Amino acid sequence: MRILRKWALAIALFVALLFDGVLAQYLHQFLTIGRYGASLTLLPIGIMLIALFDDTNSNEIWLALGAGIVADIATLGIVGVYTVFFPLASWACQKVARFLPEIFWSRLIVVIIGLTILDIYSWLILTMVGIISVPVKIMLISLLVNAGWSIIFFVATYWIWGNLAERYPFLIDLNAYR
Repeated sequence: MRILRKWALAIALFVALLFDGVLAQYLHQFLTIGRYGASLTLLPIGIMLIALFDDTNSNEIWLALGAGIVADIATLGIVGVYTVFFPLASWACQKVARFLPEIFWSRLIVVIIGLTILDIYSWLILTMVGIISVPVKIMLISLLVNAGWSIIFFVATYWIWGNLAERYPFLIDLNAYR
């Protein structure tokens, strides 16, 4: 049972990846407004919130790398977009968390900025590779739709990620400190 405590965040991120896929299937009609759509971002929100709650655990950057590889293979079929972004976002959130107040609103702003950067980065990479061809205007308006939905998902999962990050830090046995 002690091993599961060390890996609780990894398991939770895998469940978030599964929920991203399942909810995308059922909420797709609500996530789009005309030609402008949003993506489900439970996994990136989780990675950034974990880093914001626990800014001293460098193991979580490795967790983000592993989650990025799995997310790339599961969603895009190519390794690259999430594999690069997730560890960088985790590292940046850990650095930013040391200077920001530990309140809900500051974390919300950081996560929304991070998700906006992820959307722009994904759009750039997937457009350059030729996987998608979405005009800039549609992408920019979709950023607003995505930000709105991301706020809802952030609020819905904030306390879950906070409790997991504080009670079950990745690969750290807290029983040694008790």
